[in-house]
Amino acid sequence: MLLQCTDQTLWLRERDHPAITLPRWQQQVDLLNEFYQADACMVLQYIEGDFQVVCSRQTTNLALYAGTQFKDPQLSSALLAHSGYGVLALTQTQDPHSKLSQFEKICALPIYWADGQVFGIIIVCNSKQAKHFNRLLPMLENSKALLQAELKQLFLMQQIQMMSVQDELTCMLNPYGFNLMAPRQLSLSRRFGSHAGIVLIEDISDYTDKAAQSQGLRKLARVIHHHMRDADVSARIEDRLFAILAFVDNQVNLDSLTSRLKKQIAKEEINAQMAIGCSFFTPNSHLAIEPMLEAARQNLITNKADIPNRINI
Repeated sequence: MLLQCTDQTLWLRERDHPAITLPRWQQQVDLLNEFYQADACMVLQYIEGDFQVVCSRQTTNLALYAGTQFKDPQLSSALLAHSGYGVLALTQTQDPHSKLSQFEKICALPIYWADGQVFGIIIVCNSKQAKHFNRLLPMLENSKALLQAELKQLFLMQQIQMMSVQDELTCMLNPYGFNLMAPRQLSLSRRFGSHAGIVLIEDISDYTDKAAQSQGLRKLARVIHHHMRDADVSARIEDRLFAILAFVDNQVNLDSLTSRLKKQIAKEEINAQMAIGCSFFTPNSHLAIEPMLEAARQNLITNKADIPNRINI
């Protein structure tokens, strides 16, 4: 698998991360609600058209408790069209299904991830300080800065975590990442009775220089990635050696996978020689990753020694 950027498609309340202190977020919301004398004050997270209340303070029961999820197309459009500076001054939402339709006046300040993507919004509803809102805006800006600082820390810590399991050259999993992810996927697949296979692909070419080798390995990594399903795990485990943990129905399916890889390698015109080794295992074998890899490695050694089994590209 090629590793992706920081996952921003999970609700913050469903995370457990030391970078985020939700009681501190709640404290900011409480202060803002009191400072602006509002009927309600909230931090909302936005993901693909949905809003979720991260934390809230309401004067009465307005059904806006933490974890509440709702849609509001009008607010979504305004948030996505915002330039990133200043507040959103909104009239009463036109969507009767929105939790915000009960308020006449809504002021909002967008919040962003460290990479500039929209995280959500701070909402102040029916503030009794509306005439002085611009003069009191620094209070809202300070709360925004504090929340964004924690989001930045979360973002950076996730980046560091991703880099620790990522191969720098190919952006695939590195050996540590493979040894971390493969056993988890293997254990999960066995619960559902899935068969598994290990495929090892080694580049055995004689390159003229380091740059040509790096380019060839990156091309090979892309071919492997595009032919893997989400459940499969692939990695660069040695300088020129790639490993694939694939979940298949039978040995024939594993053979078909290796055939597709060979054809695609040829189609991509990767000027290299490849050797492939594989091993197939049933769910009741109960083998760990290490002996499965060793079985595939022995098959790879046999194929490398047999010249006709090499793949000339």
